[in-house]
Amino acid sequence: MPTVDSVEIPNRSLFRQPEVCEIAKVQPYVLRSWEAEFPDLGVAKTAGGPRVYRRVDVERVLRLKHLLYVEGLTLAGARRKLSEEHPDATADSSALNEVAELLG
Repeated sequence: MPTVDSVEIPNRSLFRQPEVCEIAKVQPYVLRSWEAEFPDLGVAKTAGGPRVYRRVDVERVLRLKHLLYVEGLTLAGARRKLSEEHPDATADSSALNEVAELLG
């Protein structure tokens, strides 16, 4: 299974949903179900546009995949583990403003 260290993430600030699925090697429905469980994962769909993800979101998807598929945790266990690793993982407004500026 790929981990964050073994997967090459392109050097860009924003990614579309199909790109994230290809990088993480997961189906779109899996990514959408993870978004439902982790509301701060990804950036909400833009008006009339596709879902977009920041680089940190792609790294988080890869970490989540590792926790679920390699370590065998449940979604609740993965949520606890992620909150322990990053207690302030809530998206701050400056990061969201930056994405809004990039999207125009």
